[in-house]
Amino acid sequence: MNAFDWRIKVGDFSAAEANLRNGLRLEPGNVGINRLLAQLLNAQGRRYEASQYVRELIRLRAVTPIEILSLVDLSGPFYLASFDEFEKEGEVTLLQLGKARERYTKFNLPPDQILEQIQRIRSAFPQSIAAAAFHGRVLSETARFDELPGWFNQVPEGIAGHPEYWSAIGNWLVHIGEADASIRAFGEAVRLDPTDRESLRQMMQVLARQGNDSKVAHIRDNLVVLDRIFRIAKDAKHEEKLWIAEQLQRLARPWESVGWLIYDAQQMGDLRERIPQIRLRAEAIEQWERAGSEHQIRQARLTRLIGFSVSEIELPDVNGIRLPVESSSPMENREKLRFTDVAKQCGIDMTFQSGFPKDGKGFYPYQVNGGGIAVLDFDLDGCNDLYFANAGNDPREDKGSQPNRLFRSEADEQFVDVSRLTGVDSQGFGQGVAAGDLNQDGFQDLVVGNIGRNEVYLNQGDGTFVDVSDSLESLADSWTSCVGIADINGDMLPEIIEVNYIDDERSFDTRCDEGYLECQPQRFLAAADQVFLNQGDGQFLPWEGFPRGDETRQHGFGLVIANFDNEHGNDFFVANDGDLNHFWISGPSSKKELGPYQLTESASLRGCSIGRGGDSQACMGVAHADLDRDGTLDLLVTNFHHEPVNLFLQTSSGYFADEAVKYGLFEPTFSVLGFGTQAADFNNDGWMDLAALSGHVFNATDEGIPFRMKPQLFCGAASGFTLQEAKQIGHYWQQEQLGRTLATLDLHRDGKIDLVSSHLDRPMALLRNESSAERWLQLELFGVDSERDAIGAVAHVRCGAQQWHAWQTAGDGYMCSNEPVLHFGLGAFEHVDELTIDWPSGKSQRFTQLDVGQRYLVVEGVDEIQQRQKLSGN
Repeated sequence: MNAFDWRIKVGDFSAAEANLRNGLRLEPGNVGINRLLAQLLNAQGRRYEASQYVRELIRLRAVTPIEILSLVDLSGPFYLASFDEFEKEGEVTLLQLGKARERYTKFNLPPDQILEQIQRIRSAFPQSIAAAAFHGRVLSETARFDELPGWFNQVPEGIAGHPEYWSAIGNWLVHIGEADASIRAFGEAVRLDPTDRESLRQMMQVLARQGNDSKVAHIRDNLVVLDRIFRIAKDAKHEEKLWIAEQLQRLARPWESVGWLIYDAQQMGDLRERIPQIRLRAEAIEQWERAGSEHQIRQARLTRLIGFSVSEIELPDVNGIRLPVESSSPMENREKLRFTDVAKQCGIDMTFQSGFPKDGKGFYPYQVNGGGIAVLDFDLDGCNDLYFANAGNDPREDKGSQPNRLFRSEADEQFVDVSRLTGVDSQGFGQGVAAGDLNQDGFQDLVVGNIGRNEVYLNQGDGTFVDVSDSLESLADSWTSCVGIADINGDMLPEIIEVNYIDDERSFDTRCDEGYLECQPQRFLAAADQVFLNQGDGQFLPWEGFPRGDETRQHGFGLVIANFDNEHGNDFFVANDGDLNHFWISGPSSKKELGPYQLTESASLRGCSIGRGGDSQACMGVAHADLDRDGTLDLLVTNFHHEPVNLFLQTSSGYFADEAVKYGLFEPTFSVLGFGTQAADFNNDGWMDLAALSGHVFNATDEGIPFRMKPQLFCGAASGFTLQEAKQIGHYWQQEQLGRTLATLDLHRDGKIDLVSSHLDRPMALLRNESSAERWLQLELFGVDSERDAIGAVAHVRCGAQQWHAWQTAGDGYMCSNEPVLHFGLGAFEHVDELTIDWPSGKSQRFTQLDVGQRYLVVEGVDEIQQRQKLSGN
């Protein structure tokens, strides 16, 4: 021990480690030596190696609570002790591997910075298995697949015994399409490290794409448990510690289970009383271990975790892995997308005003999030009108904000402000806006989410609205971010869905000056979302069938309502800022008095609560469409700076997998902070494209963090998404800005989807789509037995052997309502062979041999489909 201390003090960490290992050979049960090895290896980022010494401390009944916590997840950093003071300036040591792991996992620094640091470490320690394995993991998780062959050619001997090596190999195999081999590789990673949730998640995604639903279900259930242990471990209460111990025992991790029992006994102060029970448990484990080899025990643990044996799949020959021959870029030989901002020339001159300072310094939390947009045809003249929320001043001041504004579309592409004439010039502190037919009279109404009392405006059908906000029993002091209008309980009457953000008076008085951490949303009490049930008499009351307890409180942002699973009624997804997303699934009601359906929160079970890596993210906006054309509704979620988007692709079994890396979205979205986003086929080539707005929530440019950011436009193809060069797609995309809300419409009804956007630092933009586009079809749906807006309907289009699917949705992503039209880009097809509409009522209609380049009105139950008249001048 004295030799160790001396070696550490002079910075000779390799010799210090050798001293400890020599001591352990002489005295394997020495608590001090095992503890020092665990401390040193953890500090060096050698987490997998360190874990065996922590488990030995459990065997010796000498483990501490912090050492128990170090075993929860071995992929991230964990420090039991610091050795930084003994490092020599300018010298590369393995302690820097620990810091690289921390920067990658905890601080989400750009991959280039991490890889540069790893390369220095590997140059200094070429035989370090831990450094080489971590290098491969970072390369594979950040889609640097072209660098993996060079990595593989330089790995040291013995690396096949490290789980992160197999994690990298598994991701590589997924990339080149070797599904079965990737399952075996991920299985090897999890066999070595049963805390490797990311490899488990990737294995599950591969199985889901293969349609192995039973295997997926078993892994999913255990992954939900591991994710929960990861989330609650640090602050676990007595009952939660016992639950963790029980789950680890069930998953064949008995020593860790004992460790949690020791931890709980230490915290409860009854360790002495529980020692006999713990001793008996330890003796049983030792007997179990003597009955089999270490290999057999690991195999049994793996089978318990994943529910099947991977040994039937041959371990892949890693020497035979090669990158596929790169095909041409999805955008080669294609016309570029292009948009032009025509807002000013069309008469739309408005800037959302929340009081947010232009320099981003010295603001209040309520000034950050932006304001809503609704696209609607309020007077039924066939033209899209635009409604914008506004804000300003303290939200607690009654009518203290700038008025919301409604722009009516007139001839010659002009818009006129009719806010006061129509009676919708609210002066609440505006946030999200929803348009929909609340009273089923055929005219679109408006619901405005505010910080404060929310407002409901009924369309009178004569060009005016009446304020009926008293019909909504919403909290007067709620902070609502998004609202949606859709039937949720199955009675074919639309409800009002309210996504709420913060429920804390302190947020109004906390000024964000130098330290943003003091006023970030997670500092304040989160709010509970609400569903207001349509009573059929003009009143909307809180629905008892929707849980509103503390366990459902989150900082809610984006919202999408649709029939995601084509079963029962409508479901809805909520993107939450900084914590688990919510996914409310409709199912048969257990209480008839609550209506035909009830909702169950299922995001964790369905795989969309968190993204790749298993960590919560600051989720903002949501785009929704069948992004991979497999017949299911998918989601794209924008996130914070240094958090790439989540691309949640849904499988036929209803499970979501985050495929942002596979589809080329990791790197281009990593360095932006995304807000509003939309998916649409902008060039009508048959594949969905993506648009997203970006901009930070505080100014930290002095720390090298961008404040204003360019919006992004991606062209979609079967192989993934390609970020368009800003200089080629229009002036708007070249401007750094504080983008917030984004909505879609077909401004001229010319079959090209346009965009309207809102910002904190510049006027609204109306982005006319000037892309070269192919053929298209559009549908307007009118429910009869279903609710008028037909939210939850699904349309299926077939042209020859090609099929497309579109969903009638509400919520529409981030504080907005899109134009309620289903748009299909059909590529070169000259006619539609078959159109099928599945209505929320359960009815289905089929039409054949339709012309392309047309918008059709489909009325539920009416056999004849109607062509909508084109706008004059188009």
